[in-house]
This record gives sequence, structure tokens and C-alpha cells, in this order.
Amino acid sequence: MAIIAVFLGCLVFLPTWLVQHALGEHAAAALAAADRLQAENDVRSTLLQGLGGLLALGGIALGAVVTMRQVSTSREGQFIDLFTKAIEHLASEKTSVRHGGVYAMEQIAETAPHYRGHIAALLASFIRQQAPWPPSGPAQAGAELALRHGELRDDVAGAIAVLARRTMVEPGSSIELEQVDLRGADLAGFDLSRFCFAGANLDHALLAGCDLTRTTFSKASLKGTDLTGARLTEADLRGADLTGANLANIVDLETAMTDGATKGLPVHPASTESTRP
Repeated sequence: MAIIAVFLGCLVFLPTWLVQHALGEHAAAALAAADRLQAENDVRSTLLQGLGGLLALGGIALGAVVTMRQVSTSREGQFIDLFTKAIEHLASEKTSVRHGGVYAMEQIAETAPHYRGHIAALLASFIRQQAPWPPSGPAQAGAELALRHGELRDDVAGAIAVLARRTMVEPGSSIELEQVDLRGADLAGFDLSRFCFAGANLDHALLAGCDLTRTTFSKASLKGTDLTGARLTEADLRGADLTGANLANIVDLETAMTDGATKGLPVHPASTESTRP
């Protein structure tokens, strides 16, 4: 109401002031009443036209804001639908469908950055459930065994590969893969820095050329694992069993944390019980 009152007041009194200011007080007084009234009405008409233009621009701007919000809401709804379908695929009994769900998650993470942390945690949970150590059930055979990458099923291998690309891993965060069965897995060249493989079984896995900076292998089994050229800067090897592992050209082994339970190292780095921040 106050805004309307101010507007009406301006519309009534402002034209009179503008005419007097433009012509001068004496010239305005000399004008015939009809001419002065015409001049004031011309000013009012101009003001109304300007106000109409402003209202039109405001309407356009408001419409644009509403449209953008509708588009954003629609896109978010689409992401939720895609996310839900990808989760359903991950829960499928078929390896090929689960494998497709893994890559659907990666595509969602690329187009919706705010989902990345959730997707990384979800895929890590998927790996822990699909490849637990010790195994929770009998080994899968037949066609299931044919769908493998190294010694891993394609869905599990695909999930690890997606996480190793780190497009969905927040800087400084870790990927929790404790107690997983990665025996014989071909992970050569992967960036597995800050991954946590505590209690996992990586016997005879191929980790050649991997970045294992600050990776946790506490109480993990790496018997016969190929670590040729891998970087182990500040890796946690406390309680790990590296019996028979290939440690040729390994980088920064001396910075790794070990303890009296660490096995298989030709020369143990200085043991430490300190924990990393």
C-alpha cells in the first residue's frame, strides 16, 4: 500500500515540478493553463511508459528466474531417477547389469558433481559386498567365471577402475575397501593412493606401477603380489604379509610404516607405531 501511495504521489506532483524545473518558474507561470496541463500530462504519459517498460523487464527477469528454477528442479529430478535406476542395476543378480550400473554411476558423477562423494562411497560399499574377504559364499562358476577381469568379476573390476580414475574422489579423502577379496586382480598402473585395504587379500595381484601413496595395507595379505615400480610413499604396511612379493624398483619403501608383524620385506624400514593425520 505504501509503495502504491508513493507511486500515485509521484504521478500527481512530479510532472508539475518537472515542467516548472524545465521551463523555469516565470515561464511556467506564463503558460496558459491548458498548455501547462498538456505539458504535465505529456510528462505523466512518459513516466507511465517508462514504468510499463520497467515492469515488462521485471516480468521477463522473473520469468527467467522461474524458468531456471524449473529447469534445475527438472534436472535434479532426472539425476535422482538415474541414480535410483543405477542403484537398482547394482543390486541385479546379473554381472553384466551390475557392470552397467557401475558406469552409469560414473556418468552421473561427471554431470552432477554434488553426487560424487556419495557415489564413491556407494561404489566402495558395492565392492565390499560383492568381493568380501573371507568369501561369504561358494565360488561362482560357469558363465560367471567367464566374466572376469584378471581374477575379478567385471562389475567389481569396473568399480575399482572407476574409483581409481578419481573423478569422483574428493581431494584428501580415502576409499574404504577393508577386507575385500582382490586375489589375482590386475590393477597395474592404478592410482590407489589413500585407498584403505586393511585386512584385504591381494595375494598374487598385479599392482605394478601403482601409486600407493598413503595407502593402508594393515593386516592385509600381499603374498606373491607384483609391486614392481609401485610407489609406497608413507604407505601403512603394519601387520601386512608380503611374503614372495615382487618389490623390484619399488619407490619410497623406506617411508612406509611397518611393525614387528610385517612380513616379507628384504629390509624393514624403521618401524613406527605413529598414525598419520
